Amino acid sequence: MYMSRLEGISGVVLAGGENTRFPSPKAFIELGGEAIIDRSLRLMAALFDEIIISTNQPDMYFPKCEVLIGDVSTQRGPATGILSCLLNIRNDRAFFIACDMPFVNSELIALLASYSSDYDAVVPCHMGTLEPLIAVYHKRIIPMLRKYIGDGVKSLAAILKTINTKYVEGEQLHRVDEDGRSFININTPEDLLNIDNRR
Repeated sequence: MYMSRLEGISGVVLAGGENTRFPSPKAFIELGGEAIIDRSLRLMAALFDEIIISTNQPDMYFPKCEVLIGDVSTQRGPATGILSCLLNIRNDRAFFIACDMPFVNSELIALLASYSSDYDAVVPCHMGTLEPLIAVYHKRIIPMLRKYIGDGVKSLAAILKTINTKYVEGEQLHRVDEDGRSFININTPEDLLNIDNRR
């Protein structure tokens, strides 16, 4: 399906996780002969005019992307990665995806990006589970993120409750991803085995 480019929004792959439950960097797991990071970047290249990898290991990702952004705080976590990228993107909003989600589709991305930029965040809630690492965030939350990170708050779910968040769920998600494959992530070798067994 042809998908037009999304104006005024950047695309970010979050690859700054500590990777404690998988024996190798999850972004480089191959499915169907292609690494997850390459799948994500290929998908984003068709949608966004700016693509970024959020990482504290630039030597691993340098060949993959022109723009690499490291954390601006010593407190590690997704909120820090999101803040670091929002400080540096050239657009007002960015779509973020975790590096261990291999099956995200362009229709879901377009749906999340279609909501008004008046929202501070647009976040899916799939089958009752919040998915803040496949979401759209606006630059205006930078001061709030700085405050929470400085206070030691790591929970994105807690932060989302304090800003103007649009939660996308139910039939809205079902229309663009009927079986929910976009929300599969690979945290452990068992997760990868389960995906292989479903093929």
